[in-house]
Amino acid sequence: MGRLRGGGGRLGRYGYRPVNEGRFAFATGPPGAPRRPGRHCAPVGAAAAAQRAVRQESGERADAGAGGGERGDVAMTLRCTLQVEIGPPAGEDQQGAAAVIDRPDELAPETLGLTLAEAHALLRDVQARLVAAQVERWQAAHRACPACGTVRGLKERRPLAMRTAFGEQVVQAERLRRCPCGGDEGAGATVTPLAALLPERTTPELLYLETRWASLVSFGLAARMLGELLPLDRPIGAERVRRHLHAVAKHEEAELGPEEGDYFDGCQRDLFDMEQPDGPVVVGIDGGYVRDREGSWFEVIAGKGLGSFERDGAIAGSDGIMNIPVPPGRCFAFVQAFDDRPRRRMFEMLRGMGYRPNQKLIMLSDGGESVRTLGKRIGPEAEHVLDWFHVAMRVSALGQMVKGAAAEGVWRDDRLAELERAKHLLWNGHAREAEMEVGWIEGEVEAELDDADGERRACLNKLGVAVREFQVYIRRNAGSVVDYGERFRAGERISSGFVESAINQVVAKRFSKR
Repeated sequence: MGRLRGGGGRLGRYGYRPVNEGRFAFATGPPGAPRRPGRHCAPVGAAAAAQRAVRQESGERADAGAGGGERGDVAMTLRCTLQVEIGPPAGEDQQGAAAVIDRPDELAPETLGLTLAEAHALLRDVQARLVAAQVERWQAAHRACPACGTVRGLKERRPLAMRTAFGEQVVQAERLRRCPCGGDEGAGATVTPLAALLPERTTPELLYLETRWASLVSFGLAARMLGELLPLDRPIGAERVRRHLHAVAKHEEAELGPEEGDYFDGCQRDLFDMEQPDGPVVVGIDGGYVRDREGSWFEVIAGKGLGSFERDGAIAGSDGIMNIPVPPGRCFAFVQAFDDRPRRRMFEMLRGMGYRPNQKLIMLSDGGESVRTLGKRIGPEAEHVLDWFHVAMRVSALGQMVKGAAAEGVWRDDRLAELERAKHLLWNGHAREAEMEVGWIEGEVEAELDDADGERRACLNKLGVAVREFQVYIRRNAGSVVDYGERFRAGERISSGFVESAINQVVAKRFSKR
Protein backbone atom coordinates (compact mmCIF):
# COMPACT_ATOMS: atom_id res chain seq x y z
CA MET A 1 0.00 0.00 0.00
CA GLY A 2 1.34 3.39 -0.95
CA ARG A 3 0.73 6.42 1.23
CA LEU A 4 1.06 10.13 0.57
CA ARG A 5 1.52 11.80 3.93
CA GLY A 6 1.96 15.27 5.27
CA GLY A 7 4.48 16.44 7.81
CA GLY A 8 2.92 17.70 11.00
CA GLY A 9 3.92 21.15 12.17
CA ARG A 10 2.79 24.62 13.03
CA LEU A 11 2.62 27.93 11.25
CA GLY A 12 5.43 30.22 12.33
CA ARG A 13 6.09 33.87 11.62
CA TYR A 14 7.50 33.33 8.15
CA GLY A 15 6.25 29.92 7.20
CA TYR A 16 5.30 26.41 8.14
CA ARG A 17 7.76 24.62 10.40
CA PRO A 18 7.74 20.83 10.43
CA VAL A 19 7.68 19.35 13.92
CA ASN A 20 8.09 15.72 13.00
CA GLU A 21 9.78 14.20 10.00
CA GLY A 22 6.92 14.27 7.52
CA ARG A 23 6.79 12.96 3.96
CA PHE A 24 4.62 15.77 2.66
CA ALA A 25 6.50 18.97 3.43
CA PHE A 26 5.20 22.49 2.93
CA ALA A 27 7.58 25.36 3.54
CA THR A 28 7.24 29.09 2.96
CA GLY A 29 10.09 31.47 3.33
CA PRO A 30 12.47 33.76 1.50
CA PRO A 31 14.34 32.31 -1.47
CA GLY A 32 17.82 31.18 -0.60
CA ALA A 33 16.99 30.46 3.03
CA PRO A 34 19.12 27.64 4.55
CA ARG A 35 17.44 24.35 3.75
CA ARG A 36 18.66 20.82 4.36
CA PRO A 37 18.92 18.97 1.06
CA GLY A 38 16.65 16.00 0.67
CA ARG A 39 12.99 15.29 1.05
CA HIS A 40 12.22 17.36 4.13
CA CYS A 41 11.94 21.03 4.97
CA ALA A 42 14.61 22.96 6.78
CA PRO A 43 14.97 22.04 10.47
CA VAL A 44 13.62 24.40 13.09
CA GLY A 45 17.02 25.89 13.85
CA ALA A 46 17.70 26.75 10.20
CA ALA A 47 14.19 28.15 9.81
CA ALA A 48 14.67 30.35 12.87
CA ALA A 49 17.96 31.65 11.48
CA ALA A 50 16.30 32.39 8.16
CA GLN A 51 13.50 34.24 9.94
CA ARG A 52 15.97 36.40 11.86
CA ALA A 53 17.74 37.21 8.60
CA VAL A 54 14.47 38.23 6.97
CA ARG A 55 13.51 40.40 9.95
CA GLN A 56 16.88 42.12 9.88
CA GLU A 57 16.72 42.66 6.10
CA SER A 58 13.16 44.00 6.30
CA GLY A 59 14.11 46.37 9.10
CA GLU A 60 17.10 47.71 7.18
CA ARG A 61 14.94 48.37 4.10
CA ALA A 62 12.25 50.07 6.15
CA ASP A 63 14.87 52.29 7.82
CA ALA A 64 16.34 53.14 4.42
CA GLY A 65 12.91 54.12 3.13
CA ALA A 66 12.17 56.18 6.23
CA GLY A 67 15.45 58.06 5.91
CA GLY A 68 14.50 59.20 2.41
CA GLY A 69 11.21 60.65 3.62
CA GLU A 70 9.23 58.27 1.36
CA ARG A 71 7.54 54.98 1.83
CA GLY A 72 10.02 52.12 2.22
CA ASP A 73 8.60 49.43 -0.11
CA VAL A 74 9.98 46.03 0.75
CA ALA A 75 10.75 43.85 -2.25
CA MET A 76 9.62 40.51 -0.84
CA THR A 77 9.44 37.13 -2.50
CA LEU A 78 7.70 34.26 -0.75
CA ARG A 79 8.66 30.83 -1.99
CA CYS A 80 6.40 27.82 -1.45
CA THR A 81 8.07 24.43 -1.66
CA LEU A 82 5.94 21.29 -1.84
CA GLN A 83 7.72 17.96 -1.50
CA VAL A 84 6.02 14.58 -1.77
CA GLU A 85 7.28 11.10 -0.97
CA ILE A 86 5.34 7.95 -1.77
CA GLY A 87 6.13 4.85 0.23
CA PRO A 88 4.82 2.29 2.72
CA PRO A 89 2.80 3.58 5.67
CA ALA A 90 4.76 4.52 8.75
CA GLY A 91 3.76 5.18 12.30
CA GLU A 92 4.64 8.84 12.64
CA ASP A 93 2.19 11.31 14.03
CA GLN A 94 -0.18 12.59 11.34
CA GLN A 95 -1.24 15.73 13.19
CA GLY A 96 -0.95 18.83 10.97
CA ALA A 97 -0.59 16.82 7.77
CA ALA A 98 -1.53 18.63 4.58
CA ALA A 99 -2.91 15.43 3.05
CA VAL A 100 -2.96 11.71 3.85
CA ILE A 101 -3.99 9.64 0.84
CA ASP A 102 -4.06 5.84 0.93
CA ARG A 103 -4.05 3.72 -2.19
CA PRO A 104 -4.21 -0.08 -2.54
CA ASP A 105 -1.45 -1.88 -4.42
CA GLU A 106 -3.95 -3.10 -7.02
CA LEU A 107 -4.45 -0.48 -9.72
CA ALA A 108 -7.99 0.39 -10.83
CA PRO A 109 -9.42 3.22 -12.91
CA GLU A 110 -11.18 4.77 -9.93
CA THR A 111 -7.96 4.72 -7.81
CA LEU A 112 -5.63 6.13 -10.47
CA GLY A 113 -4.22 9.43 -9.30
CA LEU A 114 -5.98 11.98 -7.16
CA THR A 115 -9.72 12.16 -6.86
CA LEU A 116 -11.50 15.48 -7.08
CA ALA A 117 -12.27 15.49 -3.35
CA GLU A 118 -8.62 14.75 -2.45
CA ALA A 119 -7.42 17.50 -4.78
CA HIS A 120 -9.88 19.92 -3.19
CA ALA A 121 -8.66 19.10 0.31
CA LEU A 122 -5.03 19.44 -0.72
CA LEU A 123 -5.55 22.77 -2.49
CA ARG A 124 -7.56 24.21 0.40
CA ASP A 125 -4.84 23.32 2.89
CA VAL A 126 -2.02 24.68 0.74
CA GLN A 127 -4.00 27.86 0.02
CA ALA A 128 -4.70 28.46 3.72
CA ARG A 129 -1.05 28.11 4.73
CA LEU A 130 0.25 30.21 1.86
CA VAL A 131 -2.28 33.01 2.38
CA ALA A 132 -1.56 33.14 6.12
CA ALA A 133 2.18 33.33 5.52
CA GLN A 134 1.82 36.02 2.84
CA VAL A 135 -0.51 38.17 4.94
CA GLU A 136 1.61 37.93 8.08
CA ARG A 137 4.79 38.84 6.26
CA TRP A 138 3.18 41.71 4.34
CA GLN A 139 1.66 43.24 7.47
CA ALA A 140 4.97 42.99 9.32
CA ALA A 141 6.67 44.90 6.51
CA HIS A 142 4.00 47.65 6.39
CA ARG A 143 3.68 48.57 10.07
CA ALA A 144 5.98 51.55 9.54
CA CYS A 145 4.46 54.91 8.66
CA PRO A 146 4.72 55.52 4.90
CA ALA A 147 5.79 59.15 5.54
CA CYS A 148 8.26 59.10 8.41
CA GLY A 149 9.02 55.40 8.82
CA THR A 150 8.00 55.23 12.49
CA VAL A 151 6.56 51.87 13.53
CA ARG A 152 2.88 52.38 14.28
CA GLY A 153 1.31 50.84 17.34
CA LEU A 154 -0.98 47.81 17.06
CA LYS A 155 -4.46 48.31 18.49
CA GLU A 156 -6.13 45.00 17.62
CA ARG A 157 -6.56 42.27 15.02
CA ARG A 158 -9.85 41.68 13.25
CA PRO A 159 -10.86 38.76 11.02
CA LEU A 160 -11.04 39.55 7.33
CA ALA A 161 -12.61 37.06 4.91
CA MET A 162 -11.09 36.81 1.44
CA ARG A 163 -12.82 34.71 -1.21
CA THR A 164 -10.37 32.87 -3.44
CA ALA A 165 -10.65 30.21 -6.12
CA PHE A 166 -9.51 27.64 -3.54
CA GLY A 167 -11.86 28.44 -0.70
CA GLU A 168 -12.63 31.34 1.59
CA GLN A 169 -9.61 32.40 3.65
CA VAL A 170 -10.06 34.24 6.95
CA VAL A 171 -6.96 36.21 7.96
CA GLN A 172 -6.25 38.51 10.87
CA ALA A 173 -6.09 42.11 9.70
CA GLU A 174 -4.11 44.46 11.93
CA ARG A 175 -5.60 47.79 12.99
CA LEU A 176 -2.79 50.28 13.52
CA ARG A 177 -2.86 53.59 15.35
CA ARG A 178 -2.28 56.57 13.13
CA CYS A 179 1.15 58.15 13.15
CA PRO A 180 1.34 61.62 14.76
CA CYS A 181 3.10 62.95 11.66
CA GLY A 182 -0.17 62.77 9.68
CA GLY A 183 1.24 60.73 6.83
CA ASP A 184 -1.62 58.19 6.88
CA GLU A 185 -4.43 58.73 4.42
CA GLY A 186 -8.08 58.84 5.43
CA ALA A 187 -9.88 59.78 8.63
CA GLY A 188 -10.25 58.11 12.00
CA ALA A 189 -7.93 57.14 14.81
CA THR A 190 -6.84 53.83 13.27
CA VAL A 191 -5.94 52.48 9.85
CA THR A 192 -6.09 48.93 8.43
CA PRO A 193 -3.54 48.55 5.61
CA LEU A 194 -4.72 45.07 4.63
CA ALA A 195 -8.32 46.19 4.21
CA ALA A 196 -7.17 49.03 1.97
CA LEU A 197 -5.08 46.61 -0.09
CA LEU A 198 -7.98 44.15 -0.55
CA PRO A 199 -11.12 46.28 -0.96
CA GLU A 200 -13.02 43.80 -3.14
CA ARG A 201 -12.64 40.75 -0.83
CA THR A 202 -12.63 38.55 -3.94
CA THR A 203 -9.52 37.56 -5.87
CA PRO A 204 -9.43 38.55 -9.55
CA GLU A 205 -9.06 34.90 -10.57
CA LEU A 206 -12.32 33.86 -8.89
CA LEU A 207 -14.03 36.96 -10.28
CA TYR A 208 -12.85 36.05 -13.77
CA LEU A 209 -14.17 32.50 -13.48
CA GLU A 210 -17.55 33.71 -12.26
CA THR A 211 -17.98 36.28 -15.02
CA ARG A 212 -16.62 33.91 -17.67
CA TRP A 213 -19.12 31.15 -16.89
CA ALA A 214 -22.01 33.52 -16.19
CA SER A 215 -21.56 35.12 -19.62
CA LEU A 216 -22.02 31.72 -21.29
CA VAL A 217 -24.69 29.98 -19.21
CA SER A 218 -27.33 30.95 -16.66
CA PHE A 219 -26.32 32.30 -13.27
CA GLY A 220 -27.57 29.25 -11.40
CA LEU A 221 -25.81 26.79 -13.66
CA ALA A 222 -22.58 28.79 -13.48
CA ALA A 223 -22.73 28.77 -9.67
CA ARG A 224 -23.31 24.99 -9.55
CA MET A 225 -20.48 24.23 -11.98
CA LEU A 226 -18.01 26.38 -10.07
CA GLY A 227 -19.06 24.74 -6.81
CA GLU A 228 -18.34 21.29 -8.24
CA LEU A 229 -15.00 22.11 -9.81
CA LEU A 230 -13.41 24.48 -7.27
CA PRO A 231 -12.49 23.55 -3.67
CA LEU A 232 -14.90 26.04 -2.12
CA ASP A 233 -15.93 25.91 1.52
CA ARG A 234 -19.55 26.70 0.72
CA PRO A 235 -21.62 26.92 -2.47
CA ILE A 236 -21.66 30.07 -4.55
CA GLY A 237 -25.03 31.78 -4.81
CA ALA A 238 -26.51 32.66 -8.18
CA GLU A 239 -27.30 36.17 -6.94
CA ARG A 240 -23.65 36.69 -6.04
CA VAL A 241 -22.58 35.61 -9.53
CA ARG A 242 -25.10 38.03 -11.04
CA ARG A 243 -23.84 40.95 -8.91
CA HIS A 244 -20.22 40.24 -9.79
CA LEU A 245 -21.03 39.97 -13.50
CA HIS A 246 -22.86 43.31 -13.48
CA ALA A 247 -20.05 44.94 -11.50
CA VAL A 248 -17.47 43.77 -14.03
CA ALA A 249 -19.70 44.95 -16.89
CA LYS A 250 -20.05 48.41 -15.33
CA HIS A 251 -16.29 48.58 -14.84
CA GLU A 252 -15.70 47.71 -18.49
CA GLU A 253 -18.27 50.28 -19.59
CA ALA A 254 -16.55 52.96 -17.52
CA GLU A 255 -13.20 52.21 -19.17
CA LEU A 256 -14.67 52.30 -22.70
CA GLY A 257 -13.88 55.56 -24.48
CA PRO A 258 -16.45 57.86 -26.09
CA GLU A 259 -17.76 57.52 -29.62
CA GLU A 260 -15.77 59.56 -32.14
CA GLY A 261 -16.46 60.78 -35.62
CA ASP A 262 -13.13 59.67 -37.09
CA TYR A 263 -10.75 57.21 -35.47
CA PHE A 264 -7.89 58.34 -37.69
CA ASP A 265 -7.31 62.07 -38.14
CA GLY A 266 -4.02 61.92 -40.05
CA CYS A 267 -3.25 62.40 -43.72
CA GLN A 268 -1.96 60.16 -46.49
CA ARG A 269 1.63 61.10 -45.70
CA ASP A 270 1.19 59.70 -42.18
CA LEU A 271 0.06 56.40 -43.69
CA PHE A 272 3.14 56.28 -45.93
CA ASP A 273 5.45 56.83 -42.95
CA MET A 274 4.02 53.88 -41.02
CA GLU A 275 5.63 50.46 -41.03
CA GLN A 276 4.36 47.82 -43.39
CA PRO A 277 1.26 46.33 -41.73
CA ASP A 278 0.27 42.73 -41.28
CA GLY A 279 -2.22 40.96 -43.51
CA PRO A 280 -5.81 42.18 -43.90
CA VAL A 281 -8.18 42.00 -40.95
CA VAL A 282 -11.58 40.48 -41.77
CA VAL A 283 -14.51 41.42 -39.52
CA GLY A 284 -17.76 39.50 -39.92
CA ILE A 285 -20.94 40.96 -38.45
CA ASP A 286 -24.24 39.18 -37.88
CA GLY A 287 -27.18 39.44 -35.55
CA GLY A 288 -29.61 37.42 -33.51
CA TYR A 289 -32.86 38.12 -31.68
CA VAL A 290 -33.30 37.55 -27.94
CA ARG A 291 -36.58 37.62 -26.05
CA ASP A 292 -36.80 39.74 -22.91
CA ARG A 293 -38.92 39.24 -19.81
CA GLU A 294 -41.91 41.07 -21.28
CA GLY A 295 -41.99 38.71 -24.26
CA SER A 296 -40.76 41.17 -26.89
CA TRP A 297 -37.64 40.64 -28.98
CA PHE A 298 -34.52 42.78 -29.26
CA GLU A 299 -31.61 42.42 -31.67
CA VAL A 300 -28.07 41.61 -30.58
CA ILE A 301 -25.32 42.43 -33.08
CA ALA A 302 -22.18 40.32 -32.73
CA GLY A 303 -18.97 40.47 -34.71
CA LYS A 304 -15.76 38.51 -34.96
CA GLY A 305 -12.42 39.71 -36.26
CA LEU A 306 -9.83 37.44 -37.83
CA GLY A 307 -6.32 38.35 -38.90
CA SER A 308 -4.71 37.00 -42.05
CA PHE A 309 -1.06 36.72 -41.07
CA GLU A 310 1.71 38.45 -39.14
CA ARG A 311 4.70 39.56 -41.17
CA ASP A 312 7.13 39.43 -38.23
CA GLY A 313 6.06 35.96 -37.09
CA ALA A 314 7.25 33.88 -40.04
CA ILE A 315 8.99 30.66 -39.00
CA ALA A 316 11.02 28.54 -41.40
CA GLY A 317 9.85 24.93 -41.48
CA SER A 318 11.91 21.80 -41.95
CA ASP A 319 11.05 21.78 -45.66
CA GLY A 320 12.29 25.35 -46.12
CA ILE A 321 8.78 26.83 -46.47
CA MET A 322 7.99 29.84 -44.30
CA ASN A 323 5.12 29.14 -41.92
CA ILE A 324 3.27 32.37 -41.17
CA PRO A 325 1.10 32.06 -38.05
CA VAL A 326 -2.45 33.38 -38.07
CA PRO A 327 -3.25 35.61 -35.05
CA PRO A 328 -6.23 34.55 -32.91
CA GLY A 329 -9.61 36.14 -33.46
CA ARG A 330 -11.60 38.42 -31.14
CA CYS A 331 -15.31 39.08 -30.64
CA PHE A 332 -17.52 42.02 -29.74
CA ALA A 333 -21.26 42.47 -29.32
CA PHE A 334 -23.82 45.13 -28.51
CA VAL A 335 -27.60 45.52 -28.32
CA GLN A 336 -29.07 47.28 -31.32
CA ALA A 337 -31.08 50.46 -30.55
CA PHE A 338 -29.66 50.56 -27.00
CA ASP A 339 -25.88 50.88 -27.21
CA ASP A 340 -24.64 54.39 -27.96
CA ARG A 341 -21.00 53.41 -28.68
CA PRO A 342 -21.08 50.48 -31.12
CA ARG A 343 -18.23 51.73 -33.33
CA ARG A 344 -16.04 52.30 -30.28
CA ARG A 345 -16.53 48.65 -29.28
CA MET A 346 -15.46 47.44 -32.69
CA PHE A 347 -12.48 49.80 -32.71
CA GLU A 348 -11.32 48.55 -29.31
CA MET A 349 -11.54 44.99 -30.60
CA LEU A 350 -9.45 45.93 -33.63
CA ARG A 351 -6.91 47.73 -31.49
CA GLY A 352 -6.60 44.64 -29.32
CA MET A 353 -5.76 42.68 -32.46
CA GLY A 354 -2.96 45.11 -33.34
CA TYR A 355 -4.84 46.89 -36.11
CA ARG A 356 -3.08 49.84 -37.75
CA PRO A 357 -4.64 52.67 -39.78
CA ASN A 358 -2.71 51.64 -42.91
CA GLN A 359 -3.87 48.03 -42.61
CA LYS A 360 -6.54 46.61 -44.90
CA LEU A 361 -9.87 46.13 -43.11
CA ILE A 362 -12.59 44.04 -44.76
CA MET A 363 -16.06 44.04 -43.19
CA LEU A 364 -18.51 41.31 -44.16
CA SER A 365 -22.21 41.71 -43.33
CA ASP A 366 -25.67 40.88 -44.64
CA GLY A 367 -26.08 44.41 -45.99
CA GLY A 368 -28.38 45.78 -43.30
CA GLU A 369 -28.37 49.53 -42.81
CA SER A 370 -27.28 49.37 -39.16
CA VAL A 371 -24.30 47.09 -39.73
CA ARG A 372 -23.37 48.71 -43.05
CA THR A 373 -22.74 52.06 -41.36
CA LEU A 374 -20.88 50.46 -38.47
CA GLY A 375 -17.54 50.39 -40.27
CA LYS A 376 -17.64 53.96 -41.57
CA ARG A 377 -14.67 56.13 -40.57
CA ILE A 378 -12.97 53.34 -38.66
CA GLY A 379 -9.91 53.50 -40.88
CA PRO A 380 -8.86 54.83 -44.28
CA GLU A 381 -8.34 51.30 -45.62
CA ALA A 382 -11.71 49.95 -44.47
CA GLU A 383 -13.93 48.24 -47.05
CA HIS A 384 -17.45 46.90 -46.68
CA VAL A 385 -18.23 43.70 -48.61
CA LEU A 386 -21.68 42.18 -48.97
CA ASP A 387 -21.63 38.68 -47.53
CA TRP A 388 -21.98 36.11 -50.31
CA PHE A 389 -23.70 33.64 -48.00
CA HIS A 390 -26.70 35.95 -47.57
CA VAL A 391 -26.82 36.68 -51.32
CA ALA A 392 -26.85 32.97 -52.17
CA MET A 393 -29.55 32.30 -49.57
CA ARG A 394 -31.82 34.98 -51.06
CA VAL A 395 -31.36 33.57 -54.56
CA SER A 396 -32.14 30.06 -53.32
CA ALA A 397 -35.31 31.28 -51.61
CA LEU A 398 -36.46 32.99 -54.82
CA GLY A 399 -35.81 29.79 -56.78
CA GLN A 400 -38.04 27.81 -54.43
CA MET A 401 -40.79 30.43 -54.79
CA VAL A 402 -40.56 30.25 -58.60
CA LYS A 403 -40.95 26.47 -58.46
CA GLY A 404 -43.97 26.84 -56.21
CA ALA A 405 -45.64 29.48 -58.39
CA ALA A 406 -45.54 27.49 -61.63
CA ALA A 407 -45.67 23.85 -62.56
CA GLU A 408 -43.37 22.22 -65.07
CA GLY A 409 -43.19 24.44 -68.12
CA VAL A 410 -41.25 26.89 -70.24
CA TRP A 411 -42.12 29.91 -68.07
CA ARG A 412 -40.75 28.28 -64.95
CA ASP A 413 -37.54 27.18 -66.68
CA ASP A 414 -36.98 30.63 -68.15
CA ARG A 415 -37.39 32.35 -64.78
CA LEU A 416 -34.99 29.91 -63.11
CA ALA A 417 -32.45 30.51 -65.89
CA GLU A 418 -32.77 34.30 -65.47
CA LEU A 419 -32.35 33.95 -61.73
CA GLU A 420 -29.24 31.82 -62.22
CA ARG A 421 -27.90 34.46 -64.64
CA ALA A 422 -28.42 37.19 -62.01
CA LYS A 423 -26.57 35.08 -59.46
CA HIS A 424 -23.69 34.61 -61.91
CA LEU A 425 -23.50 38.36 -62.51
CA LEU A 426 -23.35 39.01 -58.77
CA TRP A 427 -20.63 36.34 -58.38
CA ASN A 428 -18.48 38.27 -60.84
CA GLY A 429 -19.19 41.67 -59.26
CA HIS A 430 -21.65 43.10 -61.82
CA ALA A 431 -24.28 44.53 -59.47
CA ARG A 432 -25.99 46.87 -61.96
CA GLU A 433 -26.42 44.17 -64.60
CA ALA A 434 -27.76 41.80 -61.95
CA GLU A 435 -30.28 44.42 -60.86
CA MET A 436 -31.50 44.77 -64.45
CA GLU A 437 -31.83 40.99 -64.76
CA VAL A 438 -33.91 40.85 -61.60
CA GLY A 439 -36.04 43.66 -63.06
CA TRP A 440 -36.78 41.47 -66.10
CA ILE A 441 -37.96 38.73 -63.76
CA GLU A 442 -40.25 41.19 -61.98
CA GLY A 443 -41.80 42.24 -65.31
CA GLU A 444 -42.45 38.64 -66.35
CA VAL A 445 -44.09 37.91 -62.99
CA GLU A 446 -46.41 40.92 -63.32
CA ALA A 447 -47.35 39.87 -66.88
CA GLU A 448 -48.14 36.36 -65.68
CA LEU A 449 -50.46 37.75 -63.00
CA ASP A 450 -52.97 38.89 -65.65
CA ASP A 451 -53.84 35.32 -66.62
CA ALA A 452 -53.53 33.73 -63.16
CA ASP A 453 -56.23 33.16 -60.57
CA GLY A 454 -56.80 31.35 -57.32
CA GLU A 455 -53.87 29.81 -55.50
CA ARG A 456 -51.44 30.42 -58.35
CA ARG A 457 -52.21 34.14 -58.28
CA ALA A 458 -51.45 34.27 -54.55
CA CYS A 459 -48.12 32.52 -55.11
CA LEU A 460 -47.23 34.94 -57.92
CA ASN A 461 -48.08 37.91 -55.71
CA LYS A 462 -45.68 36.65 -53.03
CA LEU A 463 -43.04 36.01 -55.69
CA GLY A 464 -43.43 39.54 -57.07
CA VAL A 465 -42.98 41.09 -53.63
CA ALA A 466 -39.87 38.98 -52.96
CA VAL A 467 -38.36 39.86 -56.37
CA ARG A 468 -38.89 43.59 -55.78
CA GLU A 469 -37.29 43.33 -52.33
CA PHE A 470 -34.30 41.53 -53.81
CA GLN A 471 -33.94 44.22 -56.48
CA VAL A 472 -33.93 46.95 -53.83
CA TYR A 473 -31.45 44.90 -51.79
CA ILE A 474 -29.04 44.78 -54.75
CA ARG A 475 -29.47 48.50 -55.47
CA ARG A 476 -28.70 49.55 -51.89
CA ASN A 477 -25.64 47.31 -51.62
CA ALA A 478 -24.30 47.77 -55.14
CA GLY A 479 -21.18 49.50 -53.80
CA SER A 480 -20.41 46.50 -51.55
CA VAL A 481 -20.65 43.86 -54.29
CA VAL A 482 -17.16 42.70 -55.32
CA ASP A 483 -15.76 40.08 -57.67
CA TYR A 484 -16.40 37.12 -55.40
CA GLY A 485 -15.02 34.63 -57.91
CA GLU A 486 -11.66 36.35 -58.09
CA ARG A 487 -11.37 36.60 -54.32
CA PHE A 488 -12.44 33.01 -53.86
CA ARG A 489 -9.76 31.79 -56.24
CA ALA A 490 -7.21 33.93 -54.38
CA GLY A 491 -8.12 32.25 -51.09
CA GLU A 492 -9.75 35.31 -49.53
CA ARG A 493 -12.87 35.26 -47.37
CA ILE A 494 -16.14 36.10 -49.09
CA SER A 495 -18.60 34.80 -46.50
CA SER A 496 -19.24 35.51 -42.83
CA GLY A 497 -19.89 31.90 -41.91
CA PHE A 498 -17.19 32.13 -39.24
CA VAL A 499 -19.34 34.69 -37.42
CA GLU A 500 -21.84 31.97 -36.51
CA SER A 501 -19.40 30.79 -33.85
CA ALA A 502 -19.42 34.30 -32.36
CA ILE A 503 -23.23 34.36 -32.43
CA ASN A 504 -23.37 30.99 -30.69
CA GLN A 505 -20.77 32.11 -28.14
CA VAL A 506 -22.27 35.49 -27.34
CA VAL A 507 -25.99 34.91 -27.86
CA ALA A 508 -27.07 31.30 -28.29
CA LYS A 509 -25.15 29.81 -25.35
CA ARG A 510 -26.37 32.47 -22.94
CA PHE A 511 -29.83 33.31 -24.24
CA SER A 512 -32.51 31.79 -26.41
CA LYS A 513 -31.64 32.83 -29.95
CA ARG A 514 -34.29 33.02 -32.64
